[in-house]
This record gives sequence, structure tokens and C-alpha cells, in this order.
Amino acid sequence: MEMNKAAILKTPRALLEIEQIETWLPGVGEVVVRNEAIAFNPIEAKIQRLEMFDIEYPAVLGYTFGGTIESVGPGVDSFKSGDRVAVARWGRAASDIRFGAFQKYPLALEENLVKLDAQTSLHEGCGVMANLATVVAALSICMNLGYPPINARANRNGKKILIYGGSSSVGGLAVQYAVDAGYEVVTTSSLANWSLVQRRDASCIIEHTKPKEELLESIKMHGPYDGIFDAIGSPEVTSLLGELLAGNGGTFWSTSPTPVDKDLPKNVKKEWASYSDVLVGQEANQEAKMWYLHEYLPESLSSGRIFSNPSDIVPGGLGSVQNVLDTFMDGKISGKKVFVNPQEH
Repeated sequence: MEMNKAAILKTPRALLEIEQIETWLPGVGEVVVRNEAIAFNPIEAKIQRLEMFDIEYPAVLGYTFGGTIESVGPGVDSFKSGDRVAVARWGRAASDIRFGAFQKYPLALEENLVKLDAQTSLHEGCGVMANLATVVAALSICMNLGYPPINARANRNGKKILIYGGSSSVGGLAVQYAVDAGYEVVTTSSLANWSLVQRRDASCIIEHTKPKEELLESIKMHGPYDGIFDAIGSPEVTSLLGELLAGNGGTFWSTSPTPVDKDLPKNVKKEWASYSDVLVGQEANQEAKMWYLHEYLPESLSSGRIFSNPSDIVPGGLGSVQNVLDTFMDGKISGKKVFVNPQEH
């Protein structure tokens, strides 16, 4: 195995620096992965630029990736060298620099691996893994919506859900998940991503680029809603949903806090959580975690029923990681799942 390199965040809000780092040895329950596909999430850019979480520096960011197992540590019996896997950085791995996705040879915990079969690409596997975990936790655990059957669609249950941001990576999966669970889904999209969102089988798509008053009226017209999930987590969407609920009051769930949360009407409550931790880290949800990692996710990926947004594979290896994060912060990524192969030079 060649020397390891990483894109390192040395201090808060600094630019990433590419440096050679230690070549890790796997401990008990750990594997070393030849990282071939970093799957980016908008939260990583917010962590770098906005210091959303209290992290230790220097840090190696990145929470999902895919690749080939190089070596396994003691006690690992479900995986072997050469297995193709998708990886999420959950549990004790979340704060440990050795497990960060922005490096060539990260460690991974056996419990956070999903083995991919021959027909599932690394991009589909790691592009879906953490985003869909967010959806399962947000909709079925936090919002108490029903779970979908595996590789099938439940009968309609007569309930209607609003999912704001149907063309985002999380939002698109949320639409598909809720539809498969039997809900009527209303969502939003720009015209540019309309056909992508249509593939998720929402019952209604509202163009979100309308003037705010028209957009709000369109959303109201298709309600009322038995649940609202904001997959964007921006100040603009927070304010919009606050206005939507202001008349009668209510609660919506979101993917992120914003500076305007404090300005919501007093009868409107916004909830958000570290959803992956809710699913994989809480003892009460271990049955749901096992269902997700060992049944729903691998079987849905293998059949092609669950799919990520179209891949945007950015060239340049680790040297392009900062540019990707900047593009997220500039709001220039829409309807795509962005990847970098850190093995490129």
C-alpha cells in the first residue's frame, strides 16, 4: 500500500491543506479502505466555513466514502481484503481523524460497512448510504412515519407529507421513501431538475423558483399536511415554512439549524437532529439500524429501486476537495451527487 495523504483542516475556517499523514493499522473491529469515492454532503462545507459543530483540530472531514478493503483488523469476520464497500463515519469514528473520508486510506469500523455486490457501483453505494440513513431517522423515527416494505410499495394510507427540496440528495430519497411507505407526497423542485424528481413518484411537484407569495400559496393549496420535512435547511426555507404554519401553528423537521430559527412565530416549532446518530447510535433504535444496514439498504441498492442523484465526478483527487466545498457554499450544486476519487493525482 502506498503512503497515505489527506486534505487537512488545521484551524477553524481555514482552507484545506494536502499533506502526507500516517498510514493507519486497523485495530479490533476495524478495516483499512482504499478510498476510491468520497461522497460529499453539504454539511461538510458548513462545518468548515461556519464551525457548525465543536470539533478538534487538525481535522480530516468527510463522512461517506466507498472503496476496496485493503486489510482487516482482529475480530473482523464479516469482511475480507478485496471486498467493495460503502462506508459511513458513525459512532466513535465521527471524531477520529483516522476515519475521515478526505484521505486516501482511511480506517472504517466493521459495523459501519455495507458490502456492495457486483451490480452496485461505489458511487451508488456511498452516495445513498448516509443520506438514506438521515431519511429513515427523520421520517420513521423522529416524525413517526411508517417504514416502507423492501423492494415494494405499500398501499396508500390516506396521509399527505410535504418534503421541501425534492431534487436534493436527501430530499429525493425522502420523497421515494415516503411514497414507498404509502404516503402522498408533495415536494418542490426547479424546472431544471423536474424530470429527476418525477422519477421519485411524488404526487405533486411545486416549482420553488416562483415568487415567494406564489410559492407559499401553492404549498398551502395542496395541504394540509400530516408531516413536513425540510431537506434544504436554509434560512429562506425556514422562514417560508414558518409563514406556512403561522396560522394554526405546528412543527416541521429540518436537516439543519439556521440563524433565523429564533425569528419563527411562537406557535411554530422547528426540530432537527443529527439523524444518523439517531439511527445508529441510540440503543432504542438498534432494530431499525439492523433493518436498514442489513436488509433495506443492500437489497434496495442491488435491485436498483433506491438510487442517488446523478453523479458529478470531479477530477483532481484530494486537490479538488476544497473547490467542491466552496461550490456547495456558493449554492451552485443542484440535482447532483458530487464525488472525488482521492487516488487520482
